[in-house]
Amino acid sequence: MRQELIIHGVPDSLKRDAWWLSMSETTSAQTTPRAQSDKSLFSSLGMRHKIPLLGVLVTLADWLFWHQPIGISLAVFAMILSAAIVALKTPRTNRREWVGAMGFALVSNLPLCIDLQFLSVLFSLAGLVLLVGWSVYGLPLNERLFFRVAIRLPTIGNLLLSWAALRDLPEADMGKGIRRQASSAVLPFMMGIIFLILLAAANPVLEGYLQGLDPTHLFTADFWLRVLFWCLIGSQVWACLNLSKSWLGSGAQKPSFQRAGPGRVTFLINPLSVRNSLFLFNLLFLVQTGMDIGIFTGGVALPDGMTYASYAHRGAYPLVVTALLAGVFVLLTRSMIAQDTVLRNLVYLWLAQNIFLVMTAAFRLQLYVEAYALTYLRVAAFVWMGLVLIGLVLTVIQVHRGLGVDWLLRRCLATVVVTVYVCCFVNFAHLIAGYNLTHGQDLALRDTYYICGLGPDAYPAIHAFEAKTGERICGKRLDYLMSQDAISNWREWGFRRWRIQAYYQAQS
Repeated sequence: MRQELIIHGVPDSLKRDAWWLSMSETTSAQTTPRAQSDKSLFSSLGMRHKIPLLGVLVTLADWLFWHQPIGISLAVFAMILSAAIVALKTPRTNRREWVGAMGFALVSNLPLCIDLQFLSVLFSLAGLVLLVGWSVYGLPLNERLFFRVAIRLPTIGNLLLSWAALRDLPEADMGKGIRRQASSAVLPFMMGIIFLILLAAANPVLEGYLQGLDPTHLFTADFWLRVLFWCLIGSQVWACLNLSKSWLGSGAQKPSFQRAGPGRVTFLINPLSVRNSLFLFNLLFLVQTGMDIGIFTGGVALPDGMTYASYAHRGAYPLVVTALLAGVFVLLTRSMIAQDTVLRNLVYLWLAQNIFLVMTAAFRLQLYVEAYALTYLRVAAFVWMGLVLIGLVLTVIQVHRGLGVDWLLRRCLATVVVTVYVCCFVNFAHLIAGYNLTHGQDLALRDTYYICGLGPDAYPAIHAFEAKTGERICGKRLDYLMSQDAISNWREWGFRRWRIQAYYQAQS
């Protein structure tokens, strides 16, 4: 039987200093998971470094947005958040990547600096999503990853990451750190209160400021709405500061499986049906093209009671829809068209007629605008017709070169993005007001109510017309709108708004 050896006379100080000799393997094993959990938490989320940055960004958002007008402040916050995303990117970015990323962020937020509108906000958000995608997946970044980030960033990111951070706080042994920080703050807090009371007694300005502090605001609805605002902003920012493929998903392309053998769709779409369709489509479009030419040249009379304006308005939009359907048909039948010279020639003829019909649709809309003035919807129709026309031309190039559908779709998407981006810099209210006031014979026939309702953006065009003709259009209504639209806070500054206000003050 084993007997325990006891040595008497060991000093108490030595026994206290040698506590580690009595640690068993069980105790060591029990402490290991806690350390591993702490390490895994901070290595994955980086809370010790990112929580202070989160607090700074939430404080900045509160200062910029809470009970404040919004304008260039949104671009400022987006730029600072973009810089934080680039700074936390792993692996670390070099100087060239820093310049490229921040230059891209500046370009995407430039429309916000011009004017706060739906399109400018959309470009700012899209730029932020692309920057997040680049930080996680690198380049090239395809459309599938863009839409995945756009969906998961405001949903899975702000919900699951925030919940995981709150859930893992006890496992990270944050209690000891909090107690340590509290013990180090008690003394300066108490002494600071004493000195603050003494300084307030000697400084009446400081005393008046302290007396103005009211702790009862903690029980108001506005305070708790502000706390909710902090939580919402913090959850969104927290997702941007903790980007990972673990919740955004892998960037690998999922394998696609195609069923062997002919499908049911071949019953409808086959070389013979495509050929018959193209013959029929070309015949119908030839009839429409011939009638349009006859009507525009005066060789064909319109039905009784129909004016050229109503004729133009009736046919402008359906012809654009037919052009879109033509493009879809060509995409669905591209494999058959590429293998048959006759089908390819029929497609060229049909697409050429579609291009001509889109041009006639634009001409019809122009006739209607000359008769009934210009509006936002009619400007959008002109832009849309231009995009459809470019899409048809790209379709002809795609069929001629035998390129894939992805080539066509990406170039059409790039055309749309560039067009909409350019539209962010155009003052359409000024364009519409200037056109409507300079086209037409009688001022009484013009829709002055619509022109005055275009708002302060149309003021330069309206003022120029009034100064030239001496006719008063809007009276004091527009002056009232201009006074209400004055920039009173730098947060709501916009370049277009600033220029119009400067013009208004110069003419007043």
